[in-house]
Amino acid sequence: MYGIDHYKKKKNKHIIAKDIILIYIIAVVFVLLFNSMILQAYKVPSDSMFPAIDEGTCVLTNKFAYGPKYPMTDARIFDGTSGVRRGDIIVFMSNEYFSRSVMFRSFSSFLYTLTFSLVDISRFQKSYESNIYIKRVVGIPGDRISFKLVNDKVVVYINGVEEKKVINIDYQLIDETEENSPLLSNMILQNETVLKDGEFYVLGDNRISSSDSRIYGPIKSKQIVGKAVLKYWPLRSFGAVR
Repeated sequence: MYGIDHYKKKKNKHIIAKDIILIYIIAVVFVLLFNSMILQAYKVPSDSMFPAIDEGTCVLTNKFAYGPKYPMTDARIFDGTSGVRRGDIIVFMSNEYFSRSVMFRSFSSFLYTLTFSLVDISRFQKSYESNIYIKRVVGIPGDRISFKLVNDKVVVYINGVEEKKVINIDYQLIDETEENSPLLSNMILQNETVLKDGEFYVLGDNRISSSDSRIYGPIKSKQIVGKAVLKYWPLRSFGAVR
């Protein structure tokens, strides 16, 4: 026969187990809410932002900067995308990924966060480079973006002025020339892109190895996830994103 003490101990174990499970659930919910609305980690999938950011670098993205979204929706709690500036390095959803349902993207993001970016279910079904891109903003709504060949180098013009004279940030470019450019064509040199409300023109700093607005055009404000602010892994690359 079991005594009263035995049943008390058994009951206490059940209470402790329930408390542990509850604490775990609360912690997971907190992390998910924090990641979905304030900060989230992403791994840079390519060398398109070299030398500012190496391929494989993990960065923290400030989602609050441009307005966090309500969970499971594309609606922002407040719209801060008017604060996007030329020169900002932003994280955004690819056109293909953004075209998927909100439910699918939310579940995919949930697993991505929960597994510390190890599991990305949408990668098994996609044929494009990545779901999430990281690029530098070159053009904001109202800007006119064009390309010209200057001394054999492809130069970006913003409203008729050279990129580096408009964006007063010290960042290094891997220049694009007639010889090394896989994207250079008469069409790019002849065309001018005029950005509408809610549109942004983004380019990689490594101009010879970047899939960006030269290929898929301007991105929409709804595609923007947040502003890349910190490189945290590997430790040798630790520092602010510039």
